[in-house]
Formats: sequence, structure tokens, C-alpha cells
Amino acid sequence: MGRSVSYPSEAYVAFSQWEAGWIEDDDDPDTRRFDQLAAQDDWDFIVEDFREQVLALYPSAWTANGWIGREERIVAMNRYARFGISEYCGCIAYWVVLRDDIDAGQEGLAQRWLDQIAGGFKKRFATLVRLGVFSNGEAIFERIAA
Repeated sequence: MGRSVSYPSEAYVAFSQWEAGWIEDDDDPDTRRFDQLAAQDDWDFIVEDFREQVLALYPSAWTANGWIGREERIVAMNRYARFGISEYCGCIAYWVVLRDDIDAGQEGLAQRWLDQIAGGFKKRFATLVRLGVFSNGEAIFERIAA
């Protein structure tokens, strides 16, 4: 069975593509090779850049480190939401999801805040649109025109 990039249920998600560690050959620009060290450096940069952008866009957010499950990495949060990132085979999911520890009286306000930022969040981070998912779990994406 196939699969795609993971993200929390109920999250607003912006999909993007990452050329994970592929480096052009100095002698032949048509030839590329995979470099694990470069891939890890690239990923660390992507995570930190996303965190910095979230903190700049949403002044109420602060740096956070944690996980939802085994694959969804939390990089920032505020009193309503968690911001995070996931990756699978070069497909990145930037996501924002309601916190699960919100006071009962604040849930409506938190959902409204999340609904208000969702469009701008996707516009800022998405370079791909998910068109659908096959029955085996593999997703189909289309690039957003620049």
C-alpha cells in the first residue's frame, strides 16, 4: 500500500516540494547525485526558515518543539494553534492545527482565528495543490502557477 506525507487530522495544510539533497555534478550540469549531509542541512534550513516565517507572520506565536505522533513536527504555537511541518519523499506539508488543550470556552474563538488565517497560510507556503488520493494512499499534486 502506498502513502503520502502525513499531517494532523483537521489541520489546514500547505503542500510544497523539496529537492532533498540532490546536487548537480560540477563537471556535468545534467547529472545529479544524492548527498545525505546536504539533505540534512537543507532540511534543517527548511524547518528553521518555516519557524522564523511563522513567528514573523503571527506575533502571538512562540517557538515550540515537539511532535504529534511520529512524523508531525511542531515548530511553533500560540494559545490557539500549533504550527508544524512534515515530509515524505520530498513532499512537504506545512500545517496549522487547533491545539487539543484549549479551554472549553475558547474553542469557538480559536476556530474562528484559525479559519481567518487559513487562506493566507496556504497562500504563503503552498507551491502544490493536492488534487486527490488513490485508493492505495498515494496522493496526486499539481504545481501552483507562479
